[in-house]
Amino acid sequence: MSVHRSFIMRAVSKLDLLIPRRARSTILSSLIAFLALSSSASAEVVVSRYVVSLAGVRVGDAILHTTLSAKRYKVTVSADVGVLLLNTKIQGEALGSRAGAKLTPEHFRMVASGGEEGSVDTHFAGAAAKGAKVPLQLQGIFDPLSALLVTSLRPVSPPAHPCHSVLPILMGRARFNLRLQPKPATEAPATIVICQADDPGRQAPPMEIAFMRLLKPQFWLVEHLSFQTPNGTMTIGRVETAVSQS
Repeated sequence: MSVHRSFIMRAVSKLDLLIPRRARSTILSSLIAFLALSSSASAEVVVSRYVVSLAGVRVGDAILHTTLSAKRYKVTVSADVGVLLLNTKIQGEALGSRAGAKLTPEHFRMVASGGEEGSVDTHFAGAAAKGAKVPLQLQGIFDPLSALLVTSLRPVSPPAHPCHSVLPILMGRARFNLRLQPKPATEAPATIVICQADDPGRQAPPMEIAFMRLLKPQFWLVEHLSFQTPNGTMTIGRVETAVSQS
């Protein structure tokens, strides 16, 4: 703020010499608006690369790209996975508004092509912004990528870590409640939290999700995710992460 203030003061002194008084207020107002827009437009960008393995064998790669500004968020995922001679490519994107750690999803889209084909396209709050009502079944619901980001934005200090939450999630026509609980009897580094994730209403083996605490920015990175498949345990493990400003 001090940098902006000194910049404005220097601009004002030059305005006094070069521009008539009646035009100064208009130009100065435009200058202040420009600086405010520039400061609010900055965003944190977190990009992580993952390796996908099945029964201990590497079968693909994935990239998770998160952009966070003061009022908006965007999460994209791209994956290329080959299993049993079938190669599947996945592209997903979630957009929405943000108020601190509170996220409001607006649009989610995911497309799979290749070995397994399919697509999901869901509009959440975007319809309400244009004057229409959000369908009742979509109120308070997250898409999978927004739900992941909500978890990553939880405070980094206990007891508010990622393993204490229930997230209502909609994926296409399927709705489920993802319950995260601390995994019992785990030995992990102090910066790692391991959660057990399941849906109390479904008979399915739980997933394991590990998060790593990141202090700058304060963020929980997904360290790894594993779950059972008919062909063995599928594991998605983080390899590297880059954090930047845009």
